[in-house]
This record gives sequence, structure tokens and C-alpha cells, in this order.
Amino acid sequence: MADGLVLHASEIDFERRVLEASVERAVLVDFWASWCAPCRALAPVLEDLAARHADGLAVVKVDTDAEQALAARYGIRSLPTLLVFRHGEVVAQTMGAQPLAALERLIEPHLPRATDALLAAAHAAEALGDTATALVELERAHGVDASDYRVHPRLAALYVDAGRAAEARALLAALPANLQVDPAVEAVEARLRLAEAAQAAPADDEVALAYRAAVDAAARGDFDAAAEGLLALLPRHRAWQDGAVRKTLLDIFNVVGADPRVKVWRTRLARSLN
Repeated sequence: MADGLVLHASEIDFERRVLEASVERAVLVDFWASWCAPCRALAPVLEDLAARHADGLAVVKVDTDAEQALAARYGIRSLPTLLVFRHGEVVAQTMGAQPLAALERLIEPHLPRATDALLAAAHAAEALGDTATALVELERAHGVDASDYRVHPRLAALYVDAGRAAEARALLAALPANLQVDPAVEAVEARLRLAEAAQAAPADDEVALAYRAAVDAAARGDFDAAAEGLLALLPRHRAWQDGAVRKTLLDIFNVVGADPRVKVWRTRLARSLN
């Protein structure tokens, strides 16, 4: 059943109308009841939202009185509750009768964008090891929509690999403050610092030569050699260049991420500093 652009789903067709449909576009599900005054107030707002995003969003209502199993399945305890589905999973939610602007903010990250096809092409190219094509596709995506911040860390990482540190730095600096602390962005930032350290590292004495060899290894992706070199330097040279050895080790830990080696290296770092 449908009221205008808003559909109604039951347990029988929820799979088709919500889970399967969410593979193609975002689906906003309104869990409501006829006795709920805020639910009734929300109804015209949902009609408006559905009309505004007819190509990229489906709006579906579930009557919790008639569909108690569905309500229980998604833990609905307050009405109205709104869930956004994408690729069969809940990706966002809110409760209460929200104004149109709030609903726009809720769904916006999950709507189709002009950059989607370019990002998919870049991902496919990277999977094949074709970083040159991936870089071109990501540059095109950035040109199409510079506000699509999914592009920035991926393109910056490729710039780092290509030795284009200044361009990588500019991309990361353009991110909003809340995204600059995202773990994926921080990992790219750490890679960039390693690349910049490799370019700027002094090589005028024994310590500087050893440090330069370590950061060169890190820039090549040989993190075992880099970590071993830096850990060997740390006990006697922790204050060298304003703590550069320790800072570079922390960048390596950030880049390597969830790897058993990092726990070992962190333990050795702590022992060296105590």
C-alpha cells in the first residue's frame, strides 16, 4: 500500500520494500502508530521528504501495532522512530517528530552522489593495483564535488605514494575539523608525516644517518626495518631533534594500525622511555 510517494510495509514485504530496496538507494523507515500524535504530525513532513528525493530515497511506514514482530526486531521503544537503511543495514536513526531540515541532515550522507560511480571506478582500479587510474578517477571525483569528503583521504594517500606531499597536505587541510580526527584520516596524515620526514631528515652525523635510513624505510613501506632502526636509536637519543625518533615511531604505529607487531613495538617503546 502507498500514500502518495510513501509506502507501507508489513513483515511479509519488508524484505523486498526495505532490505532489498536499500541496495539501490537509501530507505527511511518510519515506525509509527495511529494513536501517536507526533507520528501523525510527522506524516506530511515525510511526504515532502519523499517528493524532494524521489530518485534517491524511499520512505516506508511500518505500523507497530500491526507489525509488532518488526518493531521488536529493530528494538523500537519510542514512537515515532526513524531508521535509515542502506545495503540491508541500519546506518542512521532518530526518534520523535523531526522537522524537515533535521531529516535532510539524517539522510544526506546516504543519498546517491554524482561522485559514486567515480569512487567505485577508483576502488576497482586500486583492487587491480592500477593506482594511476585510481588517482585519475579520484581527481575527477574531487573536481565534480569538492565537498564529498570521502574522496579526500583516498586521494591524499595516493598523492603521498606519488611523492606529491604538498597536494596531499592541502587535501587533508580542507577537511572539516570533525573529520580530521577520523582514524582513516589520521592514518593518512601519519603516512604524510613519514614521507615529509624522509624528505627533510638531516644526514649530517651518525644519528641523523640512522634516522634518515629508518624514515626512508618507512616511506617505502618497510615498517619492520623502520621500527627496528628507530627503536635502536631511542634509548640514547630520545631528545634528538625535539623527540623526532619517538614521534616517528608513533606515526608508524598509526599507519600499521591493528597489527600484532604494533603491540610488541609499543612495549619496547615504553621500556625505552622508562
